[in-house]
Amino acid sequence: MSFSLNNIYEANQRIIIWLILIGLLWILNDFFGLIFMTFVLAFIATPLIRTGQSKLRLPYRLSLTLVYILFLIVLGSFVRYVTPSVIGEANRFLDNFNEVQLKLIELERNIVGKYPGIERSLHGYMRSLLDENTLRNIDGELNAFKQRIRLASDVDPEHVTDIDDITEVTRMKLKKYYDREAELLMNSLVTKQVGKISEHLPRLINHFYQTTGTILLALLFSFLILFDSVRLSSLMKSLHNSRLRDFYQETAQPVIRFAYVVGRAIQAQAMIACVNTFLTLIGLIALGIPSVALLSLIVFVCSFIPVLGVFISTTPMVLVALNTGGLTLAIAVVVMITVIHIIEAYGLNPLIYGKHLKLNPVLVLIILLVAYHTFGLWGMILGVPVAYYFFNYVFWCARMG
Repeated sequence: MSFSLNNIYEANQRIIIWLILIGLLWILNDFFGLIFMTFVLAFIATPLIRTGQSKLRLPYRLSLTLVYILFLIVLGSFVRYVTPSVIGEANRFLDNFNEVQLKLIELERNIVGKYPGIERSLHGYMRSLLDENTLRNIDGELNAFKQRIRLASDVDPEHVTDIDDITEVTRMKLKKYYDREAELLMNSLVTKQVGKISEHLPRLINHFYQTTGTILLALLFSFLILFDSVRLSSLMKSLHNSRLRDFYQETAQPVIRFAYVVGRAIQAQAMIACVNTFLTLIGLIALGIPSVALLSLIVFVCSFIPVLGVFISTTPMVLVALNTGGLTLAIAVVVMITVIHIIEAYGLNPLIYGKHLKLNPVLVLIILLVAYHTFGLWGMILGVPVAYYFFNYVFWCARMG
């Protein structure tokens, strides 16, 4: 039997076609964010356009144009009002930086005053977070301070076991030594964290501009696709009678089904964003945080960004809390956000995703955990719809076949 490419293709047609499709997706992986955002915006815009047609009796293209003008207004308002607010709070935080350090030191002293037994453990933990050079500098300053307060050379602050065995004068000097140590350690830790923020800030700004550019391009592409949807639909159907008919017949229906599943996942995420925003709004009002409307808007928008959105939305809230009520209020905000996102991760996500995609909530939770640890951000976004598609279409078709 002679070798023939046609025979090989006929025998392995389905495998070859799907390998080609996967290869194309791999080649376009750098544009995956743009492709996904274009799909999301088109999916969100479609029902709004139909509402304009049915309720307002508008022509299709006029309704489409008004919807995308609304999108641009929302995006422009977010950039115009939210970004300056975050920058302003960050500047206020930097202006009050010395005050924040003093509040941290005061908080440490209050904790040690109530629970004196944890002082050495707390200082040891803070030391474990610092590098060797910083610790050498701190120890050098502490030795100099020890000589200034004339603490006896035979008294080792690191190995004082029974404070009752020392004189009152030595006890007071030890307290001064420990307070100075706490001050130096706290200042070094705060300076280290601020240095990390300064190091990563240019990268975050770059990501912000890249994301904004991607959204603008996705708005343009989705608008053009929907504007000429009738002709594009006819063009796609014409592939049925072209040389690509095998490719079209094999992939058209699965791709459409998968797009529908992803659309349902987006609807579920929108519901989660609404509930998450509502819970955050209640928490902010209860804690007395100002600018609740602005902060709630940031939370709603960032709820569509898995994992990273939590940190993006938390930053302005913590800054506002620090500038308004100090460290205690900032810690309360972090606790509130942690509780809300535990509810979201282990309650809302499984229940709402499960209801929309008809999956068991426990299974949804397992899929989210595995997808995040395996594929990161894209795993969180597409893990559930991909798993649903495989469970309900690929495996089902394989069983039927």
